[in-house]
Amino acid sequence: MATKPITRQYEVKRIKSGIPGLDEMMGGGIPKGNLVVISGDPGSGKTLMCWQFLWKGATKYNDNAVYVSLEETQDAIFEGAAEFGWDMKSLITQGKLVIVSIDLYDFEMMKTAIEDNVKKINAQRVVIDPGVIFRLFFDNELDARKRIVSLGKMLKVIGATAIITNEISLDRVTSLFGLEEYVADGVILMYHTKIKNRFVRSVAVLKMRNTEILESLKPVKITKSGIKILSSAEMFDEVD
Repeated sequence: MATKPITRQYEVKRIKSGIPGLDEMMGGGIPKGNLVVISGDPGSGKTLMCWQFLWKGATKYNDNAVYVSLEETQDAIFEGAAEFGWDMKSLITQGKLVIVSIDLYDFEMMKTAIEDNVKKINAQRVVIDPGVIFRLFFDNELDARKRIVSLGKMLKVIGATAIITNEISLDRVTSLFGLEEYVADGVILMYHTKIKNRFVRSVAVLKMRNTEILESLKPVKITKSGIKILSSAEMFDEVD
């Protein structure tokens, strides 16, 4: 049986994710200025969701963006996004997108680059992908937690709506130095798991501040035009 869409009980300024079906799972969109962690299995669609969040934000909602890529090169991003018809290079030319590549282990440089570029282009969206690389930045967990908290505070101060990705495996969430529990306003879980004789993708909103969430797992489809959530379908109806 399909689940009814969530109705908002009070007015919260929100931004549209650009992911069909996702906003219906969290009251119509991400509350403006929220810091959201997307945790997912390998192949679940985390990076694709980030690209779509940036592309749709820039082309449909006129939101400039800063993308901190801790793993992929600009060329790899351009090539990957082009498979879905998204010309990221054109957004850079138009001044609507800045892609930041940071030397490994330089956490403070990353924070400064984010803050400077958000101000430079008046960015409303920030993506850091993959956040799991943070584990290579620090020598001890205490230092890591302090720096992660400082990053979260900085993102809140600059006012952009931010997404950081994290890695999970074998249906077990591995916390990113307390980012999900203590700093993030929202957590979205993405899965790529074997059910019966095939692999399926699914998504759930674990929490989202100032939002009534849809508390169920929903099927995910990846198409030629990007990722979409079947928010009105039940997970196992799609598998059958």
